[in-house]
Amino acid sequence: MTASAFVPPPVACERLRDILPRFDGTHELLPQAGAGERYIGYPLPAHASTEMKEFLKPLMMLEPEPDFVARLPGGRVFGPGAVLSPDGRSLARDISTDFGKPFDQHWLLTYAKMRPPVRVAGATAVVAVTLGEGYCHWLLEELPRLLALDGRDTGTVIAHTGALFIREALESGRFHKTRFLEATRYSHFECDQLIIPGLVGRPGYPTPRVVRLLEEFSGPLHEPAGTWGERLYITREKAGRRRVSNEAELWRRLEGGGFTKLRLEELSWKDQINAFSHAKVIVAPHGAGLANLVFCRPGVRVVECFNRSYVNPCFGRLAGLGGLDYRPLVSAGSEPLACDPQANRRDVCADIAGIMDALIEM
Repeated sequence: MTASAFVPPPVACERLRDILPRFDGTHELLPQAGAGERYIGYPLPAHASTEMKEFLKPLMMLEPEPDFVARLPGGRVFGPGAVLSPDGRSLARDISTDFGKPFDQHWLLTYAKMRPPVRVAGATAVVAVTLGEGYCHWLLEELPRLLALDGRDTGTVIAHTGALFIREALESGRFHKTRFLEATRYSHFECDQLIIPGLVGRPGYPTPRVVRLLEEFSGPLHEPAGTWGERLYITREKAGRRRVSNEAELWRRLEGGGFTKLRLEELSWKDQINAFSHAKVIVAPHGAGLANLVFCRPGVRVVECFNRSYVNPCFGRLAGLGGLDYRPLVSAGSEPLACDPQANRRDVCADIAGIMDALIEM
């Protein structure tokens, strides 16, 4: 590809609502926007340590954005869902996530050049989100965004579709007439009419609407009886990060207590739904597979294990929405609890005594 075949990247970050009027776009608030509370409060886990409760307390509140669908004639989409103005100069930063960056910064602004856009005729919706090729962000952010379209006038959708679990989900639902365009790292589309549903919640902050949309969509996939038993241990032994360093000893204790070890990457999406929907107790290190807590019944006991330097409460919030008996544990130590993104690859030394204590009433 020659130099002349490239186009410049955007130069500014704006809110989508400030971009729309310049290009005859529209912005429609959805009926759900006025139905919810101004703040969503996630309950603190009742059985967490004092140290854990103090750490989590300031992290359990969300002020959600109103639900909306926007229409942007000539709108562009680059990579994993970054929305650009038709002239390519502005990035709609409020719906184009870049984790840990301030509003006026985004990875796309650092590019020297971009591939030219491919023109897409008709109405095209974008639901792809940052990291949406991974299970957690797809299940709790991208799939709800797709479901929130609710049959609006578009037959084409820009989304992540490469992973097997995504293809299985899309084939199981109501999307057999939908044309999907794959959101890849460098894909660039220019749409006659770009339909932009709002983000459903924020990354790591699921909302009651997310839970409701996923319950309705997955309902037909639920089986009347479970296959893997009611006591599950979710292992990360094949993962490249956040493995349990003392898993051999932990598993020896759990296996003796009637647990089944699951490698979720080996299960179909339907099987993951049914494993979690029939469980009564789940033990796991922090990992994307715990997004499946959205399929659990109220009261299920969940013991999540963390490294002290990376206590990410995203699944604790989800457990709170679902009425689960959530019990976060960290190994003993003097290091203050933190959620340092730089530490998210560190292994976990499970607090085996704490885990067994958490199970003693089961």
